[in-house]
Amino acid sequence: MKKAFAFVAAMAATPAFAADLPVPGLSLDTEIKAEHLLDAGSTTLTLNPEINWQPMVDGPLNVSIGTTITAFDSTAGNSFAGDIIMFDTFSSGSRPNIELGATWALRENAELYAETEWDVDDGNRTEMKLGVSFNF
Repeated sequence: MKKAFAFVAAMAATPAFAADLPVPGLSLDTEIKAEHLLDAGSTTLTLNPEINWQPMVDGPLNVSIGTTITAFDSTAGNSFAGDIIMFDTFSSGSRPNIELGATWALRENAELYAETEWDVDDGNRTEMKLGVSFNF
């Protein structure tokens, strides 16, 4: 368990990664999240790479595609090595969903959004969400 905490602490110290790609309006944003559930006593580490495309510079439309990959789950195995499950994402039944989304800025603090996911294992689209969000 000490190794798991050391591993998560090292990964938590790693900042999120973002890069502008050579295509105008295209960027790669990646979030690494370490999380420990106190009551359940479980620890996870997830990677969330996402590609964003904004067709017009500072325009209202943003389209994104990404996924969430679980790299470490303390409940997955009987040892630290067994808890590292990042490469299980290539196995049938364990593949992560592909997350698709689009936003349209109405104002500085309001946007329309559409979101869905593609379940790679089942070959089906999940529920599609359409909505409006306000920030204040």
